Parts: sequence; structure tokens; C-alpha cells
Amino acid sequence: MSAITSPLTSPASHLRPFDVRRDLNAVADLVEACFADTLDEDGQRYVEQMHSAARNPSYLRWAANVADHISMPLSGYVWEENGYLAGNLSLIPFTVQGQKRYLIANVAVDPVYRRKGIARALTNIALEHARNRGASAVWLHVREENIPAFDLYLSLGFVELARRTTWESNLKSPPLAPLGESWQSSGVTFTSPRSQHWPQQRACLERIYPPELTWHFPFNLNALRPDLWGGIYRFLAAIDVRQWAAERERKLLGVLSWQVHTDHADHLWLASTPENEELAIAALLPHARRQLAQRKRMVVDYPAGRGVQAFQDANFHLLQTLIWMEVKIKDQG
Repeated sequence: MSAITSPLTSPASHLRPFDVRRDLNAVADLVEACFADTLDEDGQRYVEQMHSAARNPSYLRWAANVADHISMPLSGYVWEENGYLAGNLSLIPFTVQGQKRYLIANVAVDPVYRRKGIARALTNIALEHARNRGASAVWLHVREENIPAFDLYLSLGFVELARRTTWESNLKSPPLAPLGESWQSSGVTFTSPRSQHWPQQRACLERIYPPELTWHFPFNLNALRPDLWGGIYRFLAAIDVRQWAAERERKLLGVLSWQVHTDHADHLWLASTPENEELAIAALLPHARRQLAQRKRMVVDYPAGRGVQAFQDANFHLLQTLIWMEVKIKDQG
């Protein structure tokens, strides 16, 4: 660790593992301070949950024993300056296709201590941590506008894999006008998805929501199946889903699935082929909003740069675009 901390010459500087029992509350304060301008409702709720957990002795004892084994931000590293927690990096273990990986999250440095190499030191020790535990890769995501962080990760060997945009519709969105004559004469019709739609719907969902990028989402293909087995799964798992299919000349354009959540924003999952997605988005999102008594925020995660005008026309606004990046740790072949 001395090799990592040597560029930071202050004798009061100290890089050490995150200790959930003593650091959780301070990390919550740091995350809130560093990302105050970008925290949405779910992000603010996440910070509040961190504060609440920090006051729960039973939770802290449990978390200290499972930190490196579950997909929650319970492990990582912090940077101290004169006893003050000035930097944090969380490490979240997860498995995709049988390979162990880590997600770097909550990289935060107090503005007073930036440009001193703290984020670089935290990221380097995180890569060493993953290497020592036999991980195949380390992932992270960074907001598209955060160019300094993006450049830092590039310099450490990360490569860009994908860009994903989160689109949001909330209760303040203006009401949608009734369908105009152009839509009524467009030949697009709406129906509930049928069993014969499932192969196409599933193939589109697997392409748009690959497991490498959606393992942390409440996304499960079985919950979206429009057949008996899907209905049984939704009943047993207590998952509330509604779905709409758009067709033209009896050909499927796309399927939109609305998944209800009690604590977070409701999620929309869109399945469409690239050649039909503009029309599918333009048709399905307004149709769903007209069918629903919207109670809270709805969000759609979608590949960046695709369907932009259609999302905007449906009164969805761009919440954020994240760049997903990866560095390989060990060749599993």
C-alpha cells in the first residue's frame, strides 16, 4: 500500500479498508456532499438508507461479516486526512456467466482534497483487491459529463463498453394530448402481448438489457413472459407488471412492460428491433401513459443516442447518461 500512497506526501494521509461499523455514516455524508447536484429521488433515498443503517447495530454486525460476498456496497476503501474521511470508493462483488467481477461505485473525494491523486490511489487499490480475489474484471460507470473521471479511468486501463441513458417521466410532466388523426391513420394498433410475441420480445430484451449491464436492475425475463408460466412466476414472486404490444399490419413493432415498485421509481422495459424502435417508442410510451394513472416517477434505461426524439415527444426527459467501463484482471480462458 505504501507504493500507492507515496505520491500523497502528507504524513496525516492514510488509505485503509472501509469499515462499515465506523465509516458508513461518514461515507453517506461524503456521497451526499459530492453528488448533491446529481442525486435524484432514488439517490437521496439511498443516502438516507445508509444513514439509517449506520444507526442500526444489528445491521452493522451482519454487514461486517458478509461485505465481500454479496452485491451490496459494504466493502471498499477510504482516504483519511487528519482523521477526516476525505475520500471513498465502494466495491460491489457480482457474478455474470459464472465469472466473479467487481463494480466500483461511490467514488467520492471531498472538493477540498481533489487533484491530489486520491481518486487514482483508491482506484489502484481497488484493482489490487479484485486481482487478489481472483476476479476476472472490474467494472464501473461514470456520468457522461464527468470528463476528468472518464480520463482518469482511461489512464488506468479501463475501456468503454457502452453508454446508457436513463429517461424519466414524472408527475410534473405535462399531460399528453389525445391521439391525432395522423396516429389514428398510421395503422398502428395496440394489444396485450401474446405467446407468439414472446420469442421476438425476449430476443429484443436480451439485446437491449444484457446481463453485464443490468444485473443490478430489478429485471427478470420470467416476469415479462406473456404466457401462463409468466403469470405463475409473477404471482409467486408478487411482481406487478402490465404490458402493451404495438402492431402494424399484424407485425409486431415492440412491447412495453411497466413494472411497479413500492420504494423506487417504476421501471419501463422496452423491447423492439432497431429498425422499429423509433416508431415503437413514439407509439408505446404515450399509449402507456394514457392507460396509467401515473402515481410516481417512471424511468426507462436505454442505449444512449437511440430513440431520443421519440422519448422527448412522449414527455420523457434525459435524467443521465452513464458510460460503462471495464478493465480485465485475469484471463479466465
